[in-house]
Amino acid sequence: MTEAEAALLIVDDNEDNRYTLSQRLARDGYTNVATASNGREALQLLQSRSFDLILLDIMMPEMNGYEVLEHLKASAKLRHLPVIMISALDEMDSVIRCIELGAEDYLAKPFNRTLLRARIGASLEKKRLRDEVRASLQRLERELDAARTLQLGMLPRVFPACTPEQPVQVYALMEPAREVGGDLYDCFYTSAEIFCFLVGDVSGKGALAAMFMARTRSLVRMAVELWRQLSLDALSLARIAEIVNRELCQNNDERMFVTLFLGMLDTRNGALAYVNAGHPVPCLLRVAGDIEQLDGKPEMPLGVRRDTAYQSRLATLRPGDAVFVVSDGVTEAMNALGALYTSKRLDAVLGAVCKATPEDMVRAVKKDVHDFTGSAPKADDATVLALRWQPAPS
Repeated sequence: MTEAEAALLIVDDNEDNRYTLSQRLARDGYTNVATASNGREALQLLQSRSFDLILLDIMMPEMNGYEVLEHLKASAKLRHLPVIMISALDEMDSVIRCIELGAEDYLAKPFNRTLLRARIGASLEKKRLRDEVRASLQRLERELDAARTLQLGMLPRVFPACTPEQPVQVYALMEPAREVGGDLYDCFYTSAEIFCFLVGDVSGKGALAAMFMARTRSLVRMAVELWRQLSLDALSLARIAEIVNRELCQNNDERMFVTLFLGMLDTRNGALAYVNAGHPVPCLLRVAGDIEQLDGKPEMPLGVRRDTAYQSRLATLRPGDAVFVVSDGVTEAMNALGALYTSKRLDAVLGAVCKATPEDMVRAVKKDVHDFTGSAPKADDATVLALRWQPAPS
């Protein structure tokens, strides 16, 4: 900003000082100058007008400079406003106290014109830079909010109803961290009898991770649909994973990758086929109350190496069995002391709610993670999906 554009406020109970300082500022090009005779009057002015800099005397009646500073720094609206203290040469202890309270700089009386011009110019330049940084952060926050909205908008909010013809109960939830990440989940019927579900976690943060997440979800859906339409063979999850992996490796200059658990449940007989591309191993909750882990060591995440071959594994669900899948944002959630939530704690919660509905299971885990982390900031997205095979009694 130019000198003429800068709005300055002089706060001093001495009329001669206010006049002298105003005149000197005018000679330096600062023509937008207001004055106040005490701290209370200054705060009233600040409620009705915007200023770029305050020149504040320390010793004043009604409200002194210390009290004005404390009011300014307690205000979200005014705390960033730079303040230059005006003091006599024998008030250095008072100046130090003001600097500790948040004052930008100080000027000693009588005023040195060169020093006055230099310190006002430096304070205004620092304010300009701070304003630019604050505006950039606000723009970034808006962009992150938009990316977060995009991320959440890509995920199903309404889940298929459990019916005798489609006997699957399912519920999922993704809680984004403050910084946008790339967790994803999806679930859909590929045919009247086959139910597909997946949970993934993209490396990195920000809009790129959210876009990579959206691309992964779309590729899985397209690959499944194309295979269903064009292939006469049974649906191969290993081939689906390989197709998606090759596509994600194309033009992947940022070297991003995604861990993914992809499952297909045959609702006629409880046969579960699955591929685990580097994802935390899901839990299998038996209707009798036992908790098992699905067999198989996780394989290479998608997007790392184009020629990776994947293996499809099989498990058999009994009526009433459930599958519980999480991202590492759950098991690696951290509390204020730096302790991790861990898979062991997750298993304990699941053991207590293993016969609940998928929605109640998901919400129980969510609540326990929140209770564990407390006020600690979330470092990663947390995604939970629960599925129960509930065929009609034969």
